[in-house]
Amino acid sequence: MKLSNNIAILPIREGQGGNLVLTWDDTNLVLIDAGYPGDFAEITNTIAAEGFNAENLTHLIITHQDWDHVGCIHELQKIAPKMALYAHSDELEYLDGRTNPIKLANMLAKYDTLDDGSKDFCMMWKAFYAKQKLNIIAVTDKEIWDICGGIEFVHVPGHTPGHVAPYLQAGKILVCGDAANIHDGQMVGSNPIYTHNMPQAEESLAKMKSYNLNGIVAYHGGFLEFPK
Repeated sequence: MKLSNNIAILPIREGQGGNLVLTWDDTNLVLIDAGYPGDFAEITNTIAAEGFNAENLTHLIITHQDWDHVGCIHELQKIAPKMALYAHSDELEYLDGRTNPIKLANMLAKYDTLDDGSKDFCMMWKAFYAKQKLNIIAVTDKEIWDICGGIEFVHVPGHTPGHVAPYLQAGKILVCGDAANIHDGQMVGSNPIYTHNMPQAEESLAKMKSYNLNGIVAYHGGFLEFPK
């Protein structure tokens, strides 16, 4: 679904909340986040529904380390060999295999207390990240790309240390990942249950709200349009 002339939201897993974003210009096709493991066909189909071919992706921006945002990176790389990967510098160690993602590390620390189903999930998650070995280019706060009408990287730590919210300048739309949610038609902060550092998350919410916004995309909430 188009949000502006060159921005579309790609809802994945209807009812489960996975909202990727696509933006483009004459020479670039940029995807923000890579869904859950197993979402590859749905991602490529939703890109096709917007009139594009996933094989032509040039950039993949990862908002943060959690597995529902990185699940189909390898499949996308296979069909789009020119696609480069980007994430905030504070997130790289969790994405390139050097350090277990924070939520996974927390589960492993209490592994002996988990039920059998949770243990199975934990091991599946661990094996998934052990295979990542990603080559990712670091971005920094307030870095701006002169493509697709302008993309500014807004560092919004809290949910994870290196979470970024790309600000799509042409449409004045902020892609918040999990740094913000939508509740009763209002922009609210990261869910405390899943947030690494809540004081940071509250500061990041204020930072995001300071931008001139036509709307936001929350990964698990969809699109919220702001009054003109």
